[in-house]
Amino acid sequence: MKLSSKTMYALRALFDITFHSHGKATKIDAIAARENVPPRFLEQIFQDLKAAQIVGSKRGPNGGYFLLRSPETITIGEVVRAMEGGVEHNCCFGSDAEVREKCKVSSKCVTSSVWRDISLQLNAIMDAVTLSELALRGEALRLTRDSDAGLTYTI
Repeated sequence: MKLSSKTMYALRALFDITFHSHGKATKIDAIAARENVPPRFLEQIFQDLKAAQIVGSKRGPNGGYFLLRSPETITIGEVVRAMEGGVEHNCCFGSDAEVREKCKVSSKCVTSSVWRDISLQLNAIMDAVTLSELALRGEALRLTRDSDAGLTYTI
């Protein structure tokens, strides 16, 4: 399985919001700078994440993007499915009866149950890792939090 750059950037951007935002909205430019992602590409990514109801946005001087739910409830699997549409192979998934209905060679397709098991295991692993856990991994790697994220100074 190969994930697109869009999905990888989406996960990095969501990690960034979780790790740096202090619960406040974060501007695309700040995320783009920290994660080395083109801001225009991030805008497209955030539109998909908004449609999936993972992030929300706020306009104005204190605006930006924010998580719609607690990072403890947003999984990598949810993000991957929002960006990629899932990790399944159309012909070989479903019950054995469903596979036989969909595919004329299913009686010869010894691998269908293997692909189904792989998909179930992969989804289970991705659904077991939350954004909160990614932030903990960042702490374990001793990444430095941006202490000014979400703060505005006026002189």
